[in-house]
Amino acid sequence: MRRSFFLGLAILAAACGGTPAPTDGGADAGPLTCAAPGMPTSGPADTHCEASVQTVDQASCFGGAEDAGDVDAGALATCEYGDTLFGMEGDDDDCKYHVRWISTPICEGATGVRFTVIATSKADGTPVVGAEIHAETFLSAPAGASCDDALASGHTGPGSEVQLTESPTTAGTYVGNVAFDRAGQWTIRFHLFEMCADAPESSPHGHVAFRLTVP
Repeated sequence: MRRSFFLGLAILAAACGGTPAPTDGGADAGPLTCAAPGMPTSGPADTHCEASVQTVDQASCFGGAEDAGDVDAGALATCEYGDTLFGMEGDDDDCKYHVRWISTPICEGATGVRFTVIATSKADGTPVVGAEIHAETFLSAPAGASCDDALASGHTGPGSEVQLTESPTTAGTYVGNVAFDRAGQWTIRFHLFEMCADAPESSPHGHVAFRLTVP
């Protein structure tokens, strides 16, 4: 199944100059256009969960706690996020979910780029529903930073965080427009189940970040 997904992405990418259009039930996104659209930043495939799966228990969802990226600078000695990933799919930091994304052409502008995010369980491959996914964007932290987060970046995207809308017809699929206000190397971090604290380990709370190049 994953092979056919990649084949579909390749065909869409060729048609869109490098970035595929979303399959979101035909919703009119009014996508931005630009002469040379951006793309997922190329790099090694994600392998950090090859031999690891963290099961999730909805009963472990206790009243929300802030992610590390929302805590005041200096409050944490180490980064609470995993590595920022390359490409268009990978596993979340804690190996709970597998997340894939596609988008309309990646361009700078206020209208925003329409992202479609597909989340499945690492434990059994079922669609992840009710995750209330939101997207956080910022210019990627400079080389040498201890953490790729908004604190190290110094520049967050317009609106800071965008709530994605869960598809009423396609389980585990979330759609929303995300704007980029300048060219450069960006990070987009998808947060799942923010209403749950990040502990205990079986909490549904999760997050995964990807690098994007915006022209």
